[in-house]
Amino acid sequence: MVVASLVVPLLAGIPNREMRAAPPVDPITEAGKQDLATNLLVGNVAAAEGDNSEAARAYGVAAGLAPTFRLFGERAFFYSILAGSPEAAALAHAQPPGVMPALIMGNAAALAGRWDEAVTHYQNAPADQIMGLLRPLLRAWALQGAGKTDEALAALAPAEVDARLGGYYTLHSALIAQLGGMQMRADTLFRQAAEKGSGDLFTTVVMARWLVTQGQEAAARDLINQRITAMPVLETARANLMAMLQHPVVSHATQGLAQAYGLVALLIDQQLYAHEGADEDHAGDAAMEIGTLRGTEQMMLRMALTLDPADSEARLLLSSMLHARKQDRQARAAFDGAPASDPLLPVYRAEQADLDVVLGHKEQAAQELRDLLRQAPDDRTLWSSLGDALLDQQKWPEALDAYQHATALAPHRLEGDDWRLLFGQAIAQERQNHWPQARVLLQHALQLAPNEAELLNYLGYSMVEHGENPALAESYLRRALALAPSDNQIRDSVGWVLMRLGHVAEGLPLLEQSVEQMPQDPAINYHLGVAYWMAGRRLEAVNEWQNAIAFQPDPMDRRKITAALDYAHAWQAHRSMALPADLKPVATPPSSPSQPNGTRH
Repeated sequence: MVVASLVVPLLAGIPNREMRAAPPVDPITEAGKQDLATNLLVGNVAAAEGDNSEAARAYGVAAGLAPTFRLFGERAFFYSILAGSPEAAALAHAQPPGVMPALIMGNAAALAGRWDEAVTHYQNAPADQIMGLLRPLLRAWALQGAGKTDEALAALAPAEVDARLGGYYTLHSALIAQLGGMQMRADTLFRQAAEKGSGDLFTTVVMARWLVTQGQEAAARDLINQRITAMPVLETARANLMAMLQHPVVSHATQGLAQAYGLVALLIDQQLYAHEGADEDHAGDAAMEIGTLRGTEQMMLRMALTLDPADSEARLLLSSMLHARKQDRQARAAFDGAPASDPLLPVYRAEQADLDVVLGHKEQAAQELRDLLRQAPDDRTLWSSLGDALLDQQKWPEALDAYQHATALAPHRLEGDDWRLLFGQAIAQERQNHWPQARVLLQHALQLAPNEAELLNYLGYSMVEHGENPALAESYLRRALALAPSDNQIRDSVGWVLMRLGHVAEGLPLLEQSVEQMPQDPAINYHLGVAYWMAGRRLEAVNEWQNAIAFQPDPMDRRKITAALDYAHAWQAHRSMALPADLKPVATPPSSPSQPNGTRH
């Protein structure tokens, strides 16, 4: 399901975080001015860091200090929605008319059981493309909440002919009819929805539940199994999903409202996928469009979870979206507050463990994954995640064992993303000085994923370090850099290997760029120091090695850096002494360096 354009004025009147506020016109004391300035600064910083709760709080204080300056109140409202704060409902009444205030007030009325009021708010929301998608569903479910099933079905009927989303509207009509006690009408609508088709998790569970009511339990289980095959992350919740089939999926109108917001979030997520690789920091209309889409998607998901905290798909999508924006602490927190009855709780625990690895909570992540594996010992996704956690702790034998468990559980020959399992095993083998085994694994992984820059980088770098086929290693690394020209780790690898192959003049600029981008990485500082030494720039070399030691290198790098500094000290008195291995080329370079295959920088 793709909508041509979802850039709509949902955020009209909501300030961009880059905007500069004019001085407030309210009379205010000097102390009040200082307090206002402090809270605006706190709000700006919190917003930039993705701490929406703190941003909402700080802008709320600013709004109280300068109540006639509407911008502060609008910011407080905006960030309270992004944070999923209950304060949003109270703030909505003070906002100028618009889509978001109308939706928030409608949702609050629905949660309070004031269904006629909810219908009015949803009906009065200004028209735009997203309201064109939302309004039929919101009105229908609010009418159902008010006990007006016939009117609810009539509200959805025109939307059911939509060529793109008609099946989704028909599914909701079926659920509304079922909730209203019109089972024969519901069965007809379910059959129509099945013919139109839809691919999200909610639809799968709803249709599987309906099949059970029709006496087709085997078909229902097949449907769930197909969804788990398509989404392996659901494996830990397989038993829970099967158990769901014995109970109605939707038992209250607020759940239907939540699914309406989830639909829009899914559509926006697809729109953002089309923009993958674009950067908000880039100037222009595209960056503004992406920022608007991201903000709108997050608000849709927060509203879905406010209406239905058990909306599993919304919770997963929210965490995934925050992780993609490198807001990993918030991505982990997105799983907090899920009800104990949520069937995807094991999935949330696994996702939190993966995020703990990213956040540096390695022991906690590994322990959580081991606990989950005791409940689901045949879940290869969990074994793979455990391998990642152990690899990050440099527990090479344990990581290798975890990856091998995951590989052994493959239901078919390795393919697709299975290259990551081979890659993890290769790293664990190579770090235990089992290079021949690691090389075989890396080459197998490369057959599965010939254009993975990370894989090409590791293979090429390791080949040079082990003195194998430097020309082929160089070609792997240049290819990696061509595939990921902005990856600083790959740039460092290419510069280091070029220097090791004797191409000092070509490798040195790449290493200097790497240090500029990552000035406190001890391995990169060490590499640049070696390049400087080989270029005859001795003082600069020693300076880089001293920097590298100060940046707390791992034990292996520390030994190399210490050896280089010891050599530099001894060299002052004995310039004829032998070079350490890293300070001399690994092979005789060709008479003229080969040219890179593609973009270098």
